[in-house]
This record gives sequence, C-alpha cells and structure tokens, in this order.
Amino acid sequence: MPQDSGRSGDSSLLRKLNAAAALEAFLKAESLTPRELRAVVGVSRPTAEELLAGLIAEGRVEETAPPRQPAAASRGAGRPARHFRFRAESGHVSGIDIGAHKAMAVVTDLRGNTLATQRVELDPTLDVVGRLAAAIDITRATWREAGLGPAEITNAACGVTGALRAGEGVQDVRRGPIGSGLAVYSLPGFTEVDVAAELSAGLGVPVAVANDVKLAALAEQWKGAAQGYRDIVYMFAGHRAGAGVLINGQVHQGHHGAAGEIGTWPALGWEAAVDQLHARGAALAAAAGLPSGREGELVIASAAVQDPESQRVLIEFAEVLARGAAVLALAVDPEVVVLGGGMSRGGAIIAEPFRRELARLALVPIEVISSTMGADSVALGAARMALDTVLADLLAVPGA
Repeated sequence: MPQDSGRSGDSSLLRKLNAAAALEAFLKAESLTPRELRAVVGVSRPTAEELLAGLIAEGRVEETAPPRQPAAASRGAGRPARHFRFRAESGHVSGIDIGAHKAMAVVTDLRGNTLATQRVELDPTLDVVGRLAAAIDITRATWREAGLGPAEITNAACGVTGALRAGEGVQDVRRGPIGSGLAVYSLPGFTEVDVAAELSAGLGVPVAVANDVKLAALAEQWKGAAQGYRDIVYMFAGHRAGAGVLINGQVHQGHHGAAGEIGTWPALGWEAAVDQLHARGAALAAAAGLPSGREGELVIASAAVQDPESQRVLIEFAEVLARGAAVLALAVDPEVVVLGGGMSRGGAIIAEPFRRELARLALVPIEVISSTMGADSVALGAARMALDTVLADLLAVPGA
C-alpha cells in the first residue's frame, strides 16, 4: 500500500502511486468518506485531502449523499461525514457483436451499467463492406439512444466470428500455425481487411477486435450464470459450435490467440454435427414455408413434440459438443462447464444428453450450467474487454 512517509524515492512517483490507489479505492466502494479514503490508502489527512481534490478536479470523483442507514444507526449531534463516489459517467465503453445473422451494440458506463442496446438483423451473404457499415450504424444508434456522442466514448471492442486477438485484423484459424485442413468459419471477406482499423475509422474511437466466443465466456463470468467461478470452460452452441476458456477469471488466449478452437479439429465432428442440424432445420423451414435463419429453433420445437429425426439430430449435436467440452475439461480441470449460445435455450433436450456424455468422458464430476446471458453475451463481453482496458489505463502508473 502506498504511504506518504517513511519511504525514500521519487516523490512524484509516490504521488502517482497514491493517486492510483485512491482511484482504485473509489472503484471498489459505493462511496467513501475522507477518513475511509485515508485508511484504505494509508496516508495522512492532508495527503488524503489532496488526493480527493485531485480526483474531483479530474472529474472522476464527486460528493454524493451518504448511504441510507437504519434509523437506530443514524448519528446524533455533530457534523455528518461527507461522502464521495466514483463518477461512473465520467467515461463510457461500447461493445459490438458482428455475426453472420446480426450486428449488435451495447454501451455502458465505467461501472459496467448498460445504458443502451440495439440490434439489426443481417443477411448471412452480406459482404464485408455492408456488414461493417451496418455494425457502425447500429453502434452509433446505440450511442444516440444513450444520449452520447463519439467524444464521450472512451473505448470500444468488437467480437467477430473467427477472430484471433493476436495479430491485426481478423485471422482465420485455418491460416494459423496450428495445422492445416481446418474448417473455415470467418465471416465473408473479414480476413482480407483490418477490421479494427475500419471500425475505429468509422466510429471515431479506438476499437479492439477479439473472438466472439471468448467474449461470450467473459460476459458469462461477469454478469451471467458463471459469476463467482474462476476456472470455466464455456461451450457455445449456435449457428456453429465453439469454446472459450477462462483461467483464474481471465480469458485464456493462448500463444497464437487460438486457445479453445478445438472445433476446428476434423476428428471431433463438430462441423458435421452443425451441418446436420442446419439441414434438418432447413427441411422443417421449407415444409412450413418459413425463411432461413431459425433452423436451430425449429429443430428444438420439432423435437419437443417428439419428432424422432429432430430428437436424433439434437442428441447427436449435444453429444459431439460434450466431447469437445471433455477434451478441454481434461486439459484445464475447470470448476464448471457453461452451455451457452442460442441452442442452450433448448433446455433439457440439449442439456441432458450433453451432461450424460460429459460425465461419461470426464475424469471427475463437473458441474454443468446453462447460460443466462441470451443473445447479447458477445456485445457485453466486448464491453467488458473495453472496460478492462480503460480501467487498466486509469490505474496505470508510468515508471512504477
């Protein structure tokens, strides 16, 4: 803990360390009194007052009403303590999700409170120019809904199918050093452009790009069913299958950014299982005169009314997904496996065969829980990544 006495060294660096410690204290508390700030940071009263004045001048902290207390606990005579809070509205971050069938955006304050969310449906055949333009438009619309302009967005991040955080733009794992003959699942044209640069130019704010499934895993640990867990295997089951791994609460990227990409291993059979699911859904859609894009929902609905073929397809899909989960579970020994993505909303018809197959293959019993995030998980995970970047920058002390 930084101190204001009994320590030699650069006084300027010490002030910066104390300022970072003070800001971190406000980030962790709903509000603090000057006495509480002094105790947390471990400084004298004059130094605590100086730190508080600096944070107020920067617009990061402001005075606030004291927290409510029971009447019996209220103070008697005497001047009440002043309370100060971190101004979550002193910055904002935006999370973006660009998928095959939709673009979605969310904006939050610096405490992660969601201020606005918007979504637009996309044609799966849309080219990269049109898809990025749609993402930019929906993101700006989200900012307008929240009453914000580009100048008030501190940072942004985007989840994209097949994106690797390592390197620039979007890299298809087929082109990486991890093997050959792998399935192609990046969005059309996305490997040919610098996605981060295009989004940054279109939005006027810095945008980082990461794999969508890894961001969905991060969102699940932040605001979903996996809160409180640190070691997590997240299985995404939607229009495609994918996985993400969190170790000690952090997304594990791997040396090339390809950690968790076991769905690209042909022997696992994920691609064939997804193709079979889509084929069954397409047949049901054609029979009912419905448009494409809801294949998974149609198969689940059909299986729920005891259609044997739909049940067979779903069980095989769930079992193949569980085999991938078992491979990752044996490698990282997680506390929990989270079943996420659109198909996870099928309930027991997906979850039960998944649990059975995972239990058969795992070395030790592993808890399986279903996602509670819904379709906004990738956008929220992107917002969390952008928020982590902003907070790390705020707390950084050059030269420390």
